[in-house]
Amino acid sequence: MYRFACANTLSRKYTEVLKEWWREVSTSAAAWNQSGVNLFRFKLRNARTPDAVQSPRLTPQMVNSILRMNEESVDVVNGPVKAYVKNQLQANKPIEDRNGQGSMVHGTASMFGVFDGHAGCACAQAVRDRLFSYIAVAMADHSVLKEIRDGTMDPTTDLIHWDGDNDRLVQSDLAALHKKSLVTFATECMAIDSHDVTVKESLVNGFLRLDRDITNEASPSNLHRPSMDMSCYFDTLAIAFSGAVGCVAYVDGTDLFVANVGDTQAVLGVLSDNRWEAVSLSNTHNADNPGEVERITRFHPNESSNIIKNRRLFGELVPLRSFGDVRYKWVKSDLLHLLNTKQIPNHLLSIYGESLVPPKYRTPPYLDAEPEVMHHHLTPKDKFLVLASDGLWDCLSPEKVVQLVAGHMDGQQVLVNYTPSEGATLKAVNTILTQRRNSLKNRALDSNAATHLLRSALGPDHGQISAQLTLPETIVRFYRDDITIVIIYFDSDYIKDRATFLR
Repeated sequence: MYRFACANTLSRKYTEVLKEWWREVSTSAAAWNQSGVNLFRFKLRNARTPDAVQSPRLTPQMVNSILRMNEESVDVVNGPVKAYVKNQLQANKPIEDRNGQGSMVHGTASMFGVFDGHAGCACAQAVRDRLFSYIAVAMADHSVLKEIRDGTMDPTTDLIHWDGDNDRLVQSDLAALHKKSLVTFATECMAIDSHDVTVKESLVNGFLRLDRDITNEASPSNLHRPSMDMSCYFDTLAIAFSGAVGCVAYVDGTDLFVANVGDTQAVLGVLSDNRWEAVSLSNTHNADNPGEVERITRFHPNESSNIIKNRRLFGELVPLRSFGDVRYKWVKSDLLHLLNTKQIPNHLLSIYGESLVPPKYRTPPYLDAEPEVMHHHLTPKDKFLVLASDGLWDCLSPEKVVQLVAGHMDGQQVLVNYTPSEGATLKAVNTILTQRRNSLKNRALDSNAATHLLRSALGPDHGQISAQLTLPETIVRFYRDDITIVIIYFDSDYIKDRATFLR
């Protein structure tokens, strides 16, 4: 059993309404700030108490401690990735975001993922624990798949080198079920010639198969199996009824693949001719994406007026692709069967009340977890990649995020001792020293760029940040979402040498 409470006290619909409200408010934030109006000062005031912005409850030291609580910086020894940093800030309790970093045991690729749950954290945790292994199985050669099938290799532990803590947080029965599903997938993959499968196809296959297994493990038909442990089944049900979106970066040499489902995003920071450019490597799968709306309605041509309402799926769910969320995938009879089954604990389905089956629900599935995969050949101009949940993008544009990380890099560089090159003129030396002096003035408070982005998303000034961090649990989601950020720094020298070698 997951060792934390995964049920969200807010209903899915209420949560998504708040998220959409916040997105609309954030859209106008730039215009408000340009006109001199402080958005958060206006929103965070309470006439009955001292102004939370003008009279901060937290000292700068306290703010720093909170913002840096979950930060992490990791240097990578070799390869295209030279380092990565990450951080996250909670809005939901418990936080619904997850992230993971690891490398392939049978290969040279590294993977980074950010996963954003809704209706609880159960699905996001399960996807974080399982997805990389599914991708590894989808890419494995015949010899590895045979070892998995024959039981000489454990696919849940022997395919991925995890970076940092990898406490899987599941009881033995659920772990055994997950392993069984993965072994079955590996056995079926043996019938496919791995040499004919591309990286893109493997990423898509891994995403879709994990979602299929999450769905099948919670199938109502399992209720009638004598061997089924009911506690384990209730866990699978909690995972399947909650949902998660996610973004995975797969880096192998100079090849960067980004597979995305939902509204998490990946943005590349590119330095070209001394100008920074934000290059999006993902598309958001929601009603703001006309192509995504057309994709959904194409599969349900006679229901277009019912499926998307108020820019949400059935007027309830913002992302139009996700893991789990079987409420929009199962046939109506299965949903009604669960609703009428006394064996199911009330708390698992109580947040839906009598509306477990969406209105005018006719031709499911309406939702899938097929990722959109983008391939990018890394060049020395590509300096970093930012993966983040929508909590960050609600507050900052991709262009602003890249500028903030680039400025942070510039500020960090002034800390390195400067030695003039041989033959440098006094004018050239003076120019460089002047640039370093100006950069030092603008150096960020935080050594971790992910923390710098968190601070910028909440701020910019101390009063605003303090007010955001002291919002009561009951209302904080009116103002912001969970925020998770992973920044991957690329080694330009390695990429340059690799590109030269491959010519």
